[in-house]
Amino acid sequence: MEVVLPSRFTRDTMYRLLDKVIDPDLNPKSHAIDFNFCNLSFIEPTGITILSNLFEWLVKRDVDANIIYPHVDEISGGKNDPIQFLDDSKFFERYLGETITKYPETRPTTIPLRLIAYKDSYQWLENDFTHWLSAQLGITPKSLVNIRMCFGEIFNNINDHAQENIGCIFAQHYPRSNEIKISISDFGVGIPNNIRRVSPSLQDHEAIERATVEGFTSKTSPRNLGAGLHTLIENVVNDNGGVVFIHSNYGILTCIKGNNMIQKFPLIKKSFYPGTLIEVVLKTDGIENIEDYEEEFEWD
Repeated sequence: MEVVLPSRFTRDTMYRLLDKVIDPDLNPKSHAIDFNFCNLSFIEPTGITILSNLFEWLVKRDVDANIIYPHVDEISGGKNDPIQFLDDSKFFERYLGETITKYPETRPTTIPLRLIAYKDSYQWLENDFTHWLSAQLGITPKSLVNIRMCFGEIFNNINDHAQENIGCIFAQHYPRSNEIKISISDFGVGIPNNIRRVSPSLQDHEAIERATVEGFTSKTSPRNLGAGLHTLIENVVNDNGGVVFIHSNYGILTCIKGNNMIQKFPLIKKSFYPGTLIEVVLKTDGIENIEDYEEEFEWD
């Protein structure tokens, strides 16, 4: 079975791909799928996370997922070439076992695609993520304590809801627009299935919105008292002026700031997303630089 990727692969066009791969019973449509990348003309950063999540979901179900890509001489190699972008982001290295372009190179404005287990998330956030973000923005690591905590809560959410305890992560800095987009996706059972343990009548989009309410938890013995997604949205949207987008199973929730309050827009889709995708847009000009001065002591 061959599946051709949309020419422009984004959050909005991913449904064409998902519908070709996942049947109405939420199973892979074939045990062997060839993904054709030859017509790809654009891919947004979140698209890399989406593709990785889908590949991991298929591999877990013993599907032989193969990649058809252009010949190396047909790849322009420029920074706007989507195949080059995927190769620079280490997508092909992960799923083909090798790079495919002439000069693949990690871009300073990205954190390449990574799969992070929950048990390794604190160390990754403390070291890799914080130092990359600090260098990108020219601010001290101390300035990023709240941001780091936000992403710690995403990993808490993965640990609570995914059952796989692994997240696909990719980040891109846009200096000209003062934005950083970070997307994390797991390939677990999805938020709605867990929320319906305590609220069985909710549809997927309603369940996601319920999961963001302060104090709500689907755990009978709560660890973080439902702090995760609520804390994330408060810090990103309310404090930073950024955006949080959550898509899990058939439900979508978009959170933005308006009229001095957080506005939440729940939506139901006909297409199924396997697991949970969380995209965070941070406004870099809304992060205060906190100088890390050492205290001076005087002895009498």
